[in-house]
Amino acid sequence: MSTTSSLIKSWVPDKVAVALLALAMFPHLMLLSMFNLNSTFTASFLEMEVEDLQFMFSLGYALIVCALFLHSRLFGAMNVRLYLLVMTSLNILVLFAMTCTRQTQLLLALRIVQGPLSLFEGCIMIPVLMKTLKSPNAKFVAYSVLYSFMLTGDKYSTSLVKYAIDHYSHNFIIYTVIGFHLLALCIYLLLLRPHRIFPKKPLYQLNLAGVVLLAIGLISGAYFLVYGKKYNWLESERIILALVSCMLFCALFLFYQRTSKRPLYHFEVFKSERVLGGVILFFCFYVLRSGMSNIYQVMGTVWKWPWEYVLKVQYFNVAGSLLGIVISYFLFTRGVGYKKIFITAFAILAGVMLWFSYLFYPDTTVRAIGPALFIEGVGQGILMTPLFFFMIGAVHPSISSSASQAGTATRFWTSTFGFALMQNLVFYLSTKYQFLLAHNMDVTRPVFQEQWFAIFGKYYSQYLYNDALRLSSTTLKNKVAQQALLLADTEIFRGLFVFGMVILLAILCYRPLKKTILSLK
Repeated sequence: MSTTSSLIKSWVPDKVAVALLALAMFPHLMLLSMFNLNSTFTASFLEMEVEDLQFMFSLGYALIVCALFLHSRLFGAMNVRLYLLVMTSLNILVLFAMTCTRQTQLLLALRIVQGPLSLFEGCIMIPVLMKTLKSPNAKFVAYSVLYSFMLTGDKYSTSLVKYAIDHYSHNFIIYTVIGFHLLALCIYLLLLRPHRIFPKKPLYQLNLAGVVLLAIGLISGAYFLVYGKKYNWLESERIILALVSCMLFCALFLFYQRTSKRPLYHFEVFKSERVLGGVILFFCFYVLRSGMSNIYQVMGTVWKWPWEYVLKVQYFNVAGSLLGIVISYFLFTRGVGYKKIFITAFAILAGVMLWFSYLFYPDTTVRAIGPALFIEGVGQGILMTPLFFFMIGAVHPSISSSASQAGTATRFWTSTFGFALMQNLVFYLSTKYQFLLAHNMDVTRPVFQEQWFAIFGKYYSQYLYNDALRLSSTTLKNKVAQQALLLADTEIFRGLFVFGMVILLAILCYRPLKKTILSLK
């Protein structure tokens, strides 16, 4: 029975308590995964602009970053059960309100409210789960559960969104999430006592001015990165305004924190080499991971796989991620050093980027792409949780939350930056290859003549001459565009391979170089 933890009612067996708490985390993680969907993939069947969808995700994530500064005060203001009941009920109300309107402005406002609430609802579940687990590695296990959903939750959510739209309506997904929240409410009432984990704190002096400054800075930065290509970057006044706003409000936030008596963030965490190194590695990891959206784009636009089929193929990556999480647990609990874990993970990720670069040909099969997706999942699963512990273990526990927030903010910036990077690389390289391919389309060449007459003959047997000519030209242009996209992605993934090898070399050489430099001094 549960006798060691005063949070859990005494009649509840330990294993049952852990299983129910893990289940109660699911609705929270469903909301978080909604801010991390593959925008290029999801926008295609939601019939939305990719930039609009990505900005909505980035907006929610930005407000989650800001909400991290407030959640500890909220923990202290209420006992655990009351806190969870209040936050879950508020999320249910917001979700229900989203089913009652179709006005874009109101939906955006509700999405803004949902960002912090989705964090408030679930982040206390990590310490609750750690307190319930009877294991010396309870903290690692709890965060492994969290990160396994963060790495794979977008796949579950995308599947749910697609199923809801195909079979019911968009509201079906919201009703499903509400149902899981109601189940979580029952678990809290059944399982938890009205006790505390953290000392009681008054709910005032929240430094909301600093939160507002940071929120404006993050949202402006997200707008700049997401919409930059659409409005031709610095040729647009709105993009210039977004960039200036981002720089100004981020600078004001830094100044406010430096001069405040009760700063929201402890910048001294960056005096630690491990925190700085962790931020850099997080950035590099998310840049490598950003290329995955290109693969799913090719599946739909070039290989013409149905979206239902693409959704199923993504679960190769899910399976790999879950296996990677398990491997990371065994490596961590057996005392394998962080350096060896990072080398293993980045070697896998770099190698699979090169593997992907050889799969971009006009037609392929799941047998070819599935193993690569699985191995990529293994690499990211091995890296995620140890990298988090590498950062927070380097600073005093009193400011470890600032190290954690640095990782969260890095994920926000790099996921948004990765979207912008891939969008612009694909556009630039596709345009370049389209020009080169079109330039080499010489009507006197036998290869071109063979292709042209094959296409024209197919249409001429069914249509009038002018219509067959127009359709043949369109088909040929589409083939050129598809081939250009394949060549662009080949170059991108070979570039990501080189980038991964540079990271690997930097990890291998950092300590020896540092010792050499110190000895010379």
